[in-house]
Amino acid sequence: MFAFLGVIAVQNADEGFKADAEEAFKTYSGVVYKHAYIRTGNTADADDILSDVFVRLVKNIKKIKNEVHLKAWLIRTTINCSNTYYKRSKRINQVRLTEVDAVTTPTENVVLPAVLSLPIHQKTVVYMHYFEGYSVDEIATLCGVAKGTVKSRLARARETLKTILEGVDLDV
Repeated sequence: MFAFLGVIAVQNADEGFKADAEEAFKTYSGVVYKHAYIRTGNTADADDILSDVFVRLVKNIKKIKNEVHLKAWLIRTTINCSNTYYKRSKRINQVRLTEVDAVTTPTENVVLPAVLSLPIHQKTVVYMHYFEGYSVDEIATLCGVAKGTVKSRLARARETLKTILEGVDLDV
Protein backbone atom coordinates (compact mmCIF):
# COMPACT_ATOMS: atom_id res chain seq x y z
CA MET A 1 0.00 0.00 0.00
CA PHE A 2 1.16 3.51 -0.78
CA ALA A 3 2.52 5.52 2.17
CA PHE A 4 1.87 9.25 2.21
CA LEU A 5 4.58 11.26 3.93
CA GLY A 6 4.59 14.96 4.64
CA VAL A 7 1.91 17.54 5.17
CA ILE A 8 0.81 19.89 2.43
CA ALA A 9 -2.04 22.20 3.24
CA VAL A 10 -3.50 25.21 1.49
CA GLN A 11 -6.06 27.64 2.89
CA ASN A 12 -8.75 28.74 0.45
CA ALA A 13 -9.32 32.39 1.34
CA ASP A 14 -12.79 32.58 -0.23
CA GLU A 15 -14.52 29.86 1.76
CA GLY A 16 -12.24 29.19 4.71
CA PHE A 17 -11.63 25.63 3.46
CA LYS A 18 -8.20 24.20 4.18
CA ALA A 19 -7.14 21.51 1.72
CA ASP A 20 -4.74 19.13 3.45
CA ALA A 21 -3.17 16.40 1.29
CA GLU A 22 -2.29 14.16 4.21
CA GLU A 23 -5.79 14.38 5.67
CA ALA A 24 -7.27 13.78 2.20
CA PHE A 25 -5.13 10.65 1.90
CA LYS A 26 -6.34 9.37 5.28
CA THR A 27 -9.95 10.08 4.39
CA TYR A 28 -10.17 9.14 0.70
CA SER A 29 -7.38 6.65 -0.03
CA GLY A 30 -9.82 3.76 0.40
CA VAL A 31 -12.29 5.26 -2.06
CA VAL A 32 -9.56 5.97 -4.61
CA TYR A 33 -8.06 2.50 -4.18
CA LYS A 34 -11.43 0.76 -4.65
CA HIS A 35 -12.18 2.73 -7.81
CA ALA A 36 -8.72 1.97 -9.18
CA TYR A 37 -9.04 -1.72 -8.31
CA ILE A 38 -12.44 -2.03 -9.96
CA ARG A 39 -11.16 -0.38 -13.13
CA THR A 40 -7.83 -2.24 -13.39
CA GLY A 41 -8.64 -5.59 -11.83
CA ASN A 42 -5.49 -6.08 -9.78
CA THR A 43 -3.89 -4.73 -6.65
CA ALA A 44 -0.50 -3.73 -8.05
CA ASP A 45 -2.01 -1.46 -10.69
CA ALA A 46 -4.49 -0.06 -8.16
CA ASP A 47 -1.55 0.83 -5.88
CA ASP A 48 0.20 2.61 -8.77
CA ILE A 49 -2.92 4.59 -9.61
CA LEU A 50 -3.49 5.44 -5.94
CA SER A 51 -0.01 6.92 -5.67
CA ASP A 52 -0.37 8.76 -8.98
CA VAL A 53 -3.68 10.34 -7.92
CA PHE A 54 -2.24 11.67 -4.67
CA VAL A 55 0.90 12.96 -6.36
CA ARG A 56 -1.41 14.88 -8.70
CA LEU A 57 -3.35 16.15 -5.67
CA VAL A 58 -0.16 17.55 -4.15
CA LYS A 59 0.59 19.34 -7.43
CA ASN A 60 -2.95 20.74 -7.78
CA ILE A 61 -4.02 21.25 -4.17
CA LYS A 62 -4.43 25.01 -4.62
CA LYS A 63 -7.30 24.37 -7.06
CA ILE A 64 -9.44 22.51 -4.50
CA LYS A 65 -12.37 24.67 -3.39
CA ASN A 66 -14.14 22.59 -0.72
CA GLU A 67 -14.59 19.06 0.64
CA VAL A 68 -17.16 18.05 -1.99
CA HIS A 69 -14.91 19.34 -4.75
CA LEU A 70 -11.99 17.42 -3.24
CA LYS A 71 -13.83 14.07 -3.33
CA ALA A 72 -15.15 14.64 -6.85
CA TRP A 73 -11.69 15.73 -8.00
CA LEU A 74 -10.12 12.58 -6.54
CA ILE A 75 -12.68 10.28 -8.19
CA ARG A 76 -12.38 12.05 -11.55
CA THR A 77 -8.58 11.92 -11.35
CA THR A 78 -8.73 8.21 -10.48
CA ILE A 79 -10.87 7.58 -13.56
CA ASN A 80 -8.46 9.60 -15.72
CA CYS A 81 -5.39 7.82 -14.34
CA SER A 82 -6.94 4.39 -14.84
CA ASN A 83 -7.94 5.33 -18.39
CA THR A 84 -4.34 6.34 -19.05
CA TYR A 85 -3.15 3.05 -17.60
CA TYR A 86 -5.68 1.11 -19.66
CA LYS A 87 -4.67 2.84 -22.90
CA ARG A 88 -0.98 2.49 -22.14
CA SER A 89 -1.10 -1.18 -21.26
CA LYS A 90 -3.36 -2.17 -24.18
CA ARG A 91 -4.22 -5.38 -22.43
CA ILE A 92 -7.11 -6.87 -20.53
CA ASN A 93 -6.25 -7.89 -17.00
CA GLN A 94 -7.32 -11.30 -15.82
CA VAL A 95 -8.12 -11.22 -12.11
CA ARG A 96 -6.80 -14.11 -10.09
CA LEU A 97 -9.28 -15.45 -7.56
CA THR A 98 -6.72 -15.02 -4.77
CA GLU A 99 -6.74 -11.26 -5.40
CA VAL A 100 -10.53 -11.14 -5.35
CA ASP A 101 -10.62 -13.17 -2.12
CA ALA A 102 -8.18 -10.79 -0.46
CA VAL A 103 -10.31 -7.71 -1.18
CA THR A 104 -13.85 -9.01 -0.76
CA THR A 105 -16.02 -10.69 1.81
CA PRO A 106 -17.31 -14.24 1.20
CA THR A 107 -20.77 -13.07 0.11
CA GLU A 108 -19.25 -10.93 -2.66
CA ASN A 109 -17.02 -13.69 -4.09
CA VAL A 110 -19.55 -14.60 -6.77
CA VAL A 111 -20.68 -11.12 -7.75
CA LEU A 112 -17.43 -9.13 -7.73
CA PRO A 113 -15.56 -11.40 -10.22
CA ALA A 114 -18.59 -11.10 -12.51
CA VAL A 115 -18.49 -7.30 -12.20
CA LEU A 116 -14.74 -7.32 -12.88
CA SER A 117 -15.31 -9.27 -16.09
CA LEU A 118 -17.44 -6.43 -17.53
CA PRO A 119 -15.98 -3.91 -20.00
CA ILE A 120 -14.24 -1.02 -18.23
CA HIS A 121 -17.00 1.58 -18.71
CA GLN A 122 -19.71 -0.79 -17.51
CA LYS A 123 -17.84 -1.95 -14.42
CA THR A 124 -17.11 1.66 -13.48
CA VAL A 125 -20.78 2.70 -13.49
CA VAL A 126 -21.90 -0.54 -11.78
CA TYR A 127 -19.33 -0.09 -9.04
CA MET A 128 -20.16 3.59 -8.52
CA HIS A 129 -23.92 2.95 -8.52
CA TYR A 130 -24.22 -0.26 -6.50
CA PHE A 131 -21.08 -0.34 -4.35
CA GLU A 132 -20.58 3.39 -3.71
CA GLY A 133 -24.24 4.49 -3.86
CA TYR A 134 -23.92 7.30 -6.42
CA SER A 135 -26.98 8.36 -8.40
CA VAL A 136 -27.07 8.29 -12.20
CA ASP A 137 -26.74 12.10 -12.28
CA GLU A 138 -23.69 12.05 -9.99
CA ILE A 139 -22.01 9.31 -12.03
CA ALA A 140 -22.64 11.25 -15.23
CA THR A 141 -21.02 14.34 -13.72
CA LEU A 142 -18.03 12.48 -12.29
CA CYS A 143 -17.39 10.48 -15.48
CA GLY A 144 -18.04 13.40 -17.81
CA VAL A 145 -20.70 11.61 -19.85
CA ALA A 146 -24.42 12.12 -20.48
CA LYS A 147 -27.01 10.77 -18.06
CA GLY A 148 -28.44 8.56 -20.83
CA THR A 149 -25.01 7.04 -21.40
CA VAL A 150 -24.77 6.06 -17.73
CA LYS A 151 -28.26 4.54 -17.88
CA SER A 152 -27.47 2.52 -21.01
CA ARG A 153 -24.18 1.29 -19.53
CA LEU A 154 -26.00 0.20 -16.38
CA ALA A 155 -28.68 -1.57 -18.42
CA ARG A 156 -26.11 -3.40 -20.56
CA ALA A 157 -24.11 -4.34 -17.49
CA ARG A 158 -27.23 -5.73 -15.75
CA GLU A 159 -28.01 -7.88 -18.79
CA THR A 160 -24.46 -9.18 -18.95
CA LEU A 161 -24.39 -9.88 -15.21
CA LYS A 162 -27.74 -11.65 -15.47
CA THR A 163 -26.25 -13.96 -18.09
CA ILE A 164 -23.04 -14.53 -16.13
CA LEU A 165 -24.78 -15.17 -12.82
CA GLU A 166 -27.60 -17.27 -14.26
CA GLY A 167 -27.96 -20.41 -12.19
CA VAL A 168 -25.78 -19.11 -9.33
CA ASP A 169 -27.47 -19.31 -5.94
CA LEU A 170 -27.16 -15.89 -4.31
CA ASP A 171 -28.23 -15.20 -0.74
CA VAL A 172 -29.95 -11.86 -1.18
